[in-house]
Amino acid sequence: MSKTKTLREPTQIHERIAAIDILRGFALLGILLVNFAGSEAARTGPIDDQVRHLLTFLVSAKFYTTFSFLFGLGFAMQLIRAQQRQSRIVPVYLRRMAVLFLIGAFHAVLIWSGDILKMYAVMGVVLILFRKLPGKVLLIVAVLSLGFEFWTFQPSAPPERFADLLPARHDPEMEQQKALQEILQYAGIREAGQQKQLAIRAGTYGQAVKARFQFEKAQSGYWTTFFMGSSFAMFLLGLYAGRRGIFHDLGGRRKYLCRVMWAVLPLAILCNLFLGYGRQLFSRIFQMIPDWASSIIIVLAGPLGSLFYISALLLLLSRSEKWIRRLGFLRWIGRMPLTNYLMQSVVGTLVYYHYGLGLHYRLSFLQGLLLTVAVFAAQIPLSRWWLSRFKFGPMEWLWRTLTYGHIQPMRERRLKPAEAS
Repeated sequence: MSKTKTLREPTQIHERIAAIDILRGFALLGILLVNFAGSEAARTGPIDDQVRHLLTFLVSAKFYTTFSFLFGLGFAMQLIRAQQRQSRIVPVYLRRMAVLFLIGAFHAVLIWSGDILKMYAVMGVVLILFRKLPGKVLLIVAVLSLGFEFWTFQPSAPPERFADLLPARHDPEMEQQKALQEILQYAGIREAGQQKQLAIRAGTYGQAVKARFQFEKAQSGYWTTFFMGSSFAMFLLGLYAGRRGIFHDLGGRRKYLCRVMWAVLPLAILCNLFLGYGRQLFSRIFQMIPDWASSIIIVLAGPLGSLFYISALLLLLSRSEKWIRRLGFLRWIGRMPLTNYLMQSVVGTLVYYHYGLGLHYRLSFLQGLLLTVAVFAAQIPLSRWWLSRFKFGPMEWLWRTLTYGHIQPMRERRLKPAEAS
């Protein structure tokens, strides 16, 4: 009986699905729109208010959840590929998440503290536990995950530190000491956050790196830093979609995608109208809405908007190959998402922070939007130029090389005339 081998090679170019790369590129545009939003301090007039409200309505919380969906989908694709090759997925996948966490840690300290890679890596490890569960169970757990995020908005929220999850003996004196310790730790996080803000607004790059390191260290014990219920729900939905083979047969899944799109659209519009235009549209009623109802709306707005965008874009791509060609510019971006994500962070910090151009309080929302368009437009030809010469983006190459334990070839191997014949 042959022994099952561990998966030893990454996904090859011919195994890529165009729709997934286009979705990744689309998600990167949305993340860039949020991160380059501009500053209230630089507001120049009503047009900035309209841009801010429009970004909240169309963009906020809808694209990191889209990336979460794609993360779960990618895991499903790896599972399918491993099964086809009769290989084990867990060892290589754990190494993949460990490397991603390290990249995220370096990103958070050296470049930008708003990193999401560490959170994805931790939740990616948790996702392994769900890989063999039936599809209906995945959907149920996704709903429960959204419920968990709603719970974290409430005053009776669950403990935020890993140590607090462990059972403890009831001891009034110890509980009092524990409460005092938590207050001091929260104060430490708040102070580290203030020092970080001061460093990026007025300090050197070295001071900013030191302050970001201290902030990461201060909050490292709080598990909600690495877990968001809405993101994990989208992880599970991506895993569900990948296992159902939706992306391998978009044409045959059009009715299903259409049902999903029209089912989520009304709720997505209502929730996001509340977030973006609540005060203007609902006036006095807005103030009377209870906190629990507002929490539900906040939790649902992102995933519902994300599901609408995903299903609508897939329906468009399923119409004909023409749409895949028309949106091909997103595919170039989406084929090297890690590189482009980190590149956006580098550009953003050099534009906004003091050790760069220092424009954090000088760019209005409209100017931030124009900057977003310019940066994304520049990434398209740059990504195309790179991928016309190499198989992977530079950070994708590093991630794969460290994951598989041997240097990945950057260029396609060209066959010699004798081999080609």
